[in-house]
Amino acid sequence: MVGVPKSKGCQTCLQRRVKCDLLRPECTQCTRYGADCPGYTRPHKFMDEGPQLRQRFKKKQSQSTPTPTQPPDSIDERILPSLVAQSMGKQQPVVFGSFVLTAFTRWFGLNRYRVHVPWTEYIAQHGGQSPAFDAAIFCLNAIFMGQKHSNTMLKRSSREVYSNALRLFGGRIRNADAMKSTESVSITIALSLFEAYSRTNPDSWAHHAAGTALLMEHRGPKAHLTGFDRCLYLSFRSFLVAEAFVSGKRCIFELPEWQQHIDQVRMEDMASPRVDGPIALFIDLQDRIFKEVVKVPGLLVQARQLHTTDDPPQTRRALSAQVLHSSQSLYTLSAHLRLAAAVQSYQWCNGGAINKKKMPFIGPIPSTFPQEFANSVLRGADHCLFILHLLHDYLESDEVSANQGRSIENDDTQLADPLPFRFVSKLNVEKGGIDGSDVNSQIEDDLPSPDKWLDVVAASMGLEAFDVITCATGSPDSVCSGHLRKPGEWITAASL
Repeated sequence: MVGVPKSKGCQTCLQRRVKCDLLRPECTQCTRYGADCPGYTRPHKFMDEGPQLRQRFKKKQSQSTPTPTQPPDSIDERILPSLVAQSMGKQQPVVFGSFVLTAFTRWFGLNRYRVHVPWTEYIAQHGGQSPAFDAAIFCLNAIFMGQKHSNTMLKRSSREVYSNALRLFGGRIRNADAMKSTESVSITIALSLFEAYSRTNPDSWAHHAAGTALLMEHRGPKAHLTGFDRCLYLSFRSFLVAEAFVSGKRCIFELPEWQQHIDQVRMEDMASPRVDGPIALFIDLQDRIFKEVVKVPGLLVQARQLHTTDDPPQTRRALSAQVLHSSQSLYTLSAHLRLAAAVQSYQWCNGGAINKKKMPFIGPIPSTFPQEFANSVLRGADHCLFILHLLHDYLESDEVSANQGRSIENDDTQLADPLPFRFVSKLNVEKGGIDGSDVNSQIEDDLPSPDKWLDVVAASMGLEAFDVITCATGSPDSVCSGHLRKPGEWITAASL
């Protein structure tokens, strides 16, 4: 140390190899002063008291609520935030394309030849023009990436942007022209898909889907024939059918003008040079089946309103005949599609490298086959046939005949839904909705992932979006729509 005279050496360091002191002169072993000696330790008054302080206040820190730390802004965000916004905007079509390929694998196989302007192309062309549309796409991409990578920050950001998208979309309601635009329909679709991913509330996806149906009905079928509007119709029509079943309302596609629209789109797609013979045949049969499926929610509504008609017996017989006719038509079309898919599978296998030699076809026709997209349509048709059979049995039962003479004004026990079955969304189940039964807990354990659910709904014409819950007892007093009066009355339809 400066100012300390040198001595012959530090006897402690030389002999015992222990610590030097500030007051000791130069150490002859290490030839360094005081604190520069490897064995030196500061006196007590210069010791670091950080560990003692942390130990002393450890209890108070555990009792206080920790505040979430925000990540520091990057250098790009601090210097040029506009470039960061542009970069994120350019990434949205790419992320959305990954979302489509992940969540709609079978739907992509069904409609890739039918869509003129896909979602990714429209987002790339119209990104940055509408704040509400940009927010809707961003929140959907954020929740998709958050679910895929288990990122809590992305999930939180998606909910914040979702709230902003709702606020911005609320401002469009005041403008009639904006509400009838393509962007408004696309925003409701994106918000519905976001709710399907987040599952914040039971059947929250259906509320946005109902808004989509209202906007499409207000715009009319002629507005969905070309461009991106055609893509909106093809990409979301299955969800509108599922919403009609779950909400207990008529489907807009049963209207005569929309039935003609389905036929027009079907014939145009069959004549497109992009499709070959087998694909054209699948498009033809699929849309014919879809025309019959969209009529079923309206038949259910008529069955619920039998007691309000002037002549219930005559109305019941006419409705029963309509149900039987739809069931027969759907069964015939399903048989044609199953035959076409089986023959196509046979030709593909017989013409491959493994089986070059022609072999005779051996029946019976299989009910399952390699074409997943055709198999999904058939599964939806089978679900619809089961619902039609339940409705026909109800119309022909003695319970309906006994209730025909009752008046709705004089019957205090009449419930909102007289049908002995109801529909529960597979994605969201209300807890405690089925008292005294294990159906609710069983469905909650088997909830599909959002990716799988979206693909199943889109490919099955919406029929695999819900479970059919039937009433085990046949007494009129036990028929109910929202909850159970007795344990074990509702059971899941095992045949589905």
